[in-house]
This record gives sequence, structure tokens and C-alpha cells, in this order.
Amino acid sequence: MPSPEATLLLPRLRAHFNLSQEELGYCLGLSRTMVSQVERGIRPLPLPAALPQAALTLALHRIPAETEPEALDRAALHKHQRACQHRAEQLTYALSLLPARAAWARRRLAALPVLTAALAPAGTAAPAWLADFTAGARAELARSGSTAQARLRGRIAGLLAEAAAAAQELAAETR
Repeated sequence: MPSPEATLLLPRLRAHFNLSQEELGYCLGLSRTMVSQVERGIRPLPLPAALPQAALTLALHRIPAETEPEALDRAALHKHQRACQHRAEQLTYALSLLPARAAWARRRLAALPVLTAALAPAGTAAPAWLADFTAGARAELARSGSTAQARLRGRIAGLLAEAAAAAQELAAETR
């Protein structure tokens, strides 16, 4: 007959240590299926699993539910802050190039009615290059036009905010 203690204890151990049935099974030397069967009261806990289960239970009762947070890794946070700032600078430079690229694309599209009227009057077929001319302009606007620039400004703002938040964490930790 399975022990009611094991039936109740294994889910408690899993919850306390945030373990899946598979992970707890690994600790106990059992399969996930066996852990499930023990938890449901179908099978008893095998004797070889009793010692690791007892050790986990001891740890469950000996350590507080809430432990002190680990020390802030200042070097890693500072490195992340610098990386955010550096990436924001790179994107700011890339953003500065986009208006000129978008401008020629807009000029191409603005010229399209004139080109079409001159090259394909009265509904005649336009030259093939005109379609490529137009497609290239539309593709460039997708890469560098107003929407792309707005998204890039948002990404830069996010990176700068993340860098500022990291700096705040570093400053607060030194107090």
C-alpha cells in the first residue's frame, strides 16, 4: 500500500523546489511515470528513492521559504548597460542615414505618373524596368521610410531606457 505521506510530500517537494515530475524523478532515480504513480497513490515510493527524498524533505524543512536574494553582479549589469548604450548609438547612426534613402525612394514614386504618361501613353504597356524602378522604391520605403524610422526611434528609446534602468540599479545598490 502506498504511503499517504509520499503521495502528499512529492508534490510539495516539486512545488517548493520548482521541479517537474521528470526533474524530481531524476533526483530520486525514478522515471516521470513512476513519480506520477507515487503522487497519485498507485505505487509506493521505491526504497532506493527514499534517501534522496528524505534529503530533499530535510532541505525543505531547514531552509526558509524566502531566502535572501543573491548579490547583484555589478560587472554584468554594467556591461549590459554599456551594450545597450552602444547599440543605441549604432542605431542612432543608422537612423541618421534613413531619411536620405527614403527621399530618393519617394522621388521615384512621385515621378511614376510622369514616367508612366511619357513611356506608356494611352494604356500601352510600360517598359519592364519601370516595374523594377517602382518595386525598388517601395522596398526601400519599407526599409527606411517613416514607419521604419518610427520603429527605430522606438527601439533606440527602449535601449536608452534599459541602460538608464541599469544605471539606476547600479546607483541604488551602492547606497
